[in-house]
Order: sequence, then C-alpha cells, then structure tokens
Amino acid sequence: MSTSYQQAMQRWFNALPRREQSAVRLGVIGGGVMVLLVILLILHRMQSRAELRITHKREDLAYIQSVLPELTAAPAQSTGQSLVAEVDDSASSAGLKDALKGTEPSGTQGVIVRFESAPLPALLTWIVRIQREYNAKVTAATIEKTSSNGLVNATVTLVGP
Repeated sequence: MSTSYQQAMQRWFNALPRREQSAVRLGVIGGGVMVLLVILLILHRMQSRAELRITHKREDLAYIQSVLPELTAAPAQSTGQSLVAEVDDSASSAGLKDALKGTEPSGTQGVIVRFESAPLPALLTWIVRIQREYNAKVTAATIEKTSSNGLVNATVTLVGP
C-alpha cells in the first residue's frame, strides 16, 4: 500500500512543472526546518524550567542544612500536654498559626494536622521540632505546592509517645 502511495506521489511530483517542483522542494525543506525549530524551542523551555526547579531545590536544601545544627541540638522536652495542644502551641511558635487549618484525632495517640499556604522552610522546621521536642513520630506526610512561590499545603499525621 505504501509503495503505491509513494508511486502516486512521485507521478504527481514529476507531472509538475520544474518551477513548481522547486517550490514544493523548498516548502518541504522549510517545513522540516520549522518542525526542528519548534522541537528545539520546546526542549530549551523544558531545560530552563528544570534548571529553575533545581535552583529552588538547592535553596531549600541549603536552608535545611543551615538550620539542621540548631534543630538537632535542641533538647527533647515534653510539656505533659496532649499532642493536639502541643501541635497548636508549637505551630504558633513556629509562625504557622495562620496556616494551621485543623487538627483531628487519629487513633488513640495520633493526630492529623492540616496546613494551607504554609511557608515550606517553617513547615519543615516545625516537623523536625515536633519530633525532637515532643517525641512525636511522623507516620505520614503529604506536601503539595501551591500557586504561590514557597508556600505549600500539607497534611501531617503524628503519633505521640
């Protein structure tokens, strides 16, 4: 089938005057160049976006590494409050009071914590501190980016000691 199609195209092309054959050749070459340019532009845009994501991830990593010594040096302490109260207090002191949207009990010693539009560095610092200072364990966490740069929505499931 493809052979008959190729033969038909060849007959059609050969039947064209020489001037129109040149125009068709030029059109085919121009179309091929345009397709290649579009592919190159798409690849360039993808590379630029990847480089930007890598830059943001490196900045986040640098911040985490800069506060890690402070967080690991903090002594473990428990106030004797319920895990829900410790979550509320620690979120407020971490600057996440406005981002904290809810806490729900989960099992006998657990709590599910929801944040909306929380600054990622503050959230990560809070997660480390709640584990370190209150001996809570993170059993699940979901962090999703928002349309605002540096802000995330998160759900963190904690279990108390």
